Order: sequence, then structure tokens, then C-alpha cells
Amino acid sequence: MKSVLLGACGLALAAAGANATTFSFASDANHQNWTFAGLGALISAAGPTNPQVLLVDDDNGPLPALTFNVEFRASMQLAHAASVPVGGGNFLHVYGVAAVPEGPAGFGFFNADGSPLLVATFSTATFRAAGPQGAWGSAANLSASDLTGSVTYTWFGPDMPAYGLYQGQSSVGVDDAAFTFTNINSDSGAGVPLGDGSMPNQAWASEGSYSGTAHFVPAPGAAALLGLASVCVTRRRR
Repeated sequence: MKSVLLGACGLALAAAGANATTFSFASDANHQNWTFAGLGALISAAGPTNPQVLLVDDDNGPLPALTFNVEFRASMQLAHAASVPVGGGNFLHVYGVAAVPEGPAGFGFFNADGSPLLVATFSTATFRAAGPQGAWGSAANLSASDLTGSVTYTWFGPDMPAYGLYQGQSSVGVDDAAFTFTNINSDSGAGVPLGDGSMPNQAWASEGSYSGTAHFVPAPGAAALLGLASVCVTRRRR
């Protein structure tokens, strides 16, 4: 009975202790290079190196946002879903976003030595770009959420409980990620023309910004200790 009680306490505390952490970077933080690039169905970070300044915030709490100088990487693949007329000769081109042949769809932030700081994967996402029937315009967006699929963040940095971060832990709860794409351009100029399957038929690049939220809990051992401490406090009060 005691072990059941302690286990229940640990699980409850772990669920209740899932702290929200917000991650973001601003558009054009990499002022000499584009943020995203693509051709056909593929979208990736532009260039082999892509320096960004990642902001980490304690979910609108009192602590200042932390900054990390990182390299941004991304890899995902589009699947055309629909091109919907929205009036004035314009269309909303909608795509599902899924895994690439080499692995799951996702993105990450890496230290100068190549080690990961924060990595995210998702089962599916949605990409939307408005433009004429045969092209994207100069702006688009991508979003993923646990409410419409599965988003998982893993933090590889040091433990920072005040910011809800625990080394080696993957996120739980409702997590999300969103990117904006601005100044999309190709050899044709602003925007990018679409070919067969409503896929871009020219290489393109864009600026981009990012915001995402993740919920982490301490490692099981730490949660169990918290549960034990809670039971001890309760008994002492009795």
C-alpha cells in the first residue's frame, strides 16, 4: 500500500510539475544569410551553418529570457493537400509536413562544437502559403501541435529547474512549434512558381522566425524524491 501511495504521489507530482518553457528566435537574426531554403518537396535550414540566437523564457514568468548562440538545422518534406481559392484570383496552398527519407521531420539548435542543445521532432505539421494559382507569394507559415499530431522536444543543456528544463528529458503535455517564412524568393523574383503536384519548381530561400512551447518534468528519480518528501510533510502535519 505504501509503495502504491508513493508511486501515485510521484506520478501526480510529475504531471503537475510539467513546467512550460518558451523557445523563440527573431526573423533575420542571421543578418548575412537566409533562414530557410527549399526545392521541390524539401525544406531545410539555409546553408551548412545557420547561426541564430535562441531565446529561452520561463513561460512569461519573472525570470529574464536566456540567450544561446546556436546553429539552426531543419529538415522536413511537403505533401500537397489542397489549393483553395480565397478570392481576387488568390489561392491558399496547403501542405502536410512529414518525415524526410533520412529520418523524422524536425529541427534543432546545436552548439558550436556540433553537440545538440535542443532538438524537436513532429509527426505532422501544416504549411500554408498564399499566392496566385500557380505560385507561392512572399510569405508563408508552418505550425505543429500535440493537439493535431505529436511534437516532442528534447533538452540537452544543463538542468535549469527555474526555466522548466532538465538535461536529457523529452517533453510531455501539449507542445507546439510555429515558423514564419518571409521574403520568400526564387530566380523568378518574389515568391516561387509551382510545378507538378503544386510543388516549387525552382530553388527558393526565405527569412524566418520561430516560437514554440514545451513542457518538461524532472527525471523519474527526482520526481520520486519529490513524492516522498510530499508524503513525509503530510504525515508530519498529521
